[in-house]
Amino acid sequence: MTTANQRDRILKKAYEIWESEGRQGGRDMEHWLQAELLIGHESKPARKPRKTAGKAKAAAKPRAKTIAKAKTKPVTKPRAKATPKTKKKTAANP
Repeated sequence: MTTANQRDRILKKAYEIWESEGRQGGRDMEHWLQAELLIGHESKPARKPRKTAGKAKAAAKPRAKTIAKAKTKPVTKPRAKATPKTKKKTAANP
């Protein structure tokens, strides 16, 4: 959503674009949209540069090799299902 200040800035920029193109009529919407894009780019804050470590890091391995390694790992056998323990009937335990 645009604020009144942004709207005024877009209006002024659209007027400047209209004048720079020879004041031709019928292209007001095109000039407005172009001005919105320009004003939008101006209002976005600049990105901060990333902080880098003092030492250079080793280059990352290509993704294809890591995928290939993952596919060649041996498959582990599934665990046996736990069975319920049954008590053995003994003479002491009828």
